[in-house]
Amino acid sequence: MGEGIFIEVKGLDVVLRNIDALQSDLPEYLGMAGKESADEILNTTGLRKYPPAGPGNAPPVPYYIRGRGWQRAGGNDGSSEKYGTRWTVNYRELTTIIANNTSYAHKLGGLDQQPKFAAIGWRKLADVANEKIGEITKIFDGWINKLIRDKHLS
Repeated sequence: MGEGIFIEVKGLDVVLRNIDALQSDLPEYLGMAGKESADEILNTTGLRKYPPAGPGNAPPVPYYIRGRGWQRAGGNDGSSEKYGTRWTVNYRELTTIIANNTSYAHKLGGLDQQPKFAAIGWRKLADVANEKIGEITKIFDGWINKLIRDKHLS
């Protein structure tokens, strides 16, 4: 976990001036911003959505059936860990953590992604997050502004 993205939030000066009034609600609002941002990132082909199937996903055996595992002459080995459904989003204090808990996530979409997976359309989580930094910033700005409006501050 050596890499991350950082968001500069507009309106934070108002929050800081009124921190006592906002302290109990700030984690909830930033958590909602983090959840919405995670959805923005993960709903990208090559992360939660699988890239198009390729030659390795069709006969002859052996071939890989997404969501099931390796198909061999004797049947399917059931080895799929269902990468697309194994994304987690957690909040710790004011931090949003997006992770995939499959054993091979680091090879498919992590910092040490194998070139063969990049070539067929799997994406690095960090790359997608950096590409979407503008959208993510807008999401956080929107949630901070909602908090300010909800608390009737300016």
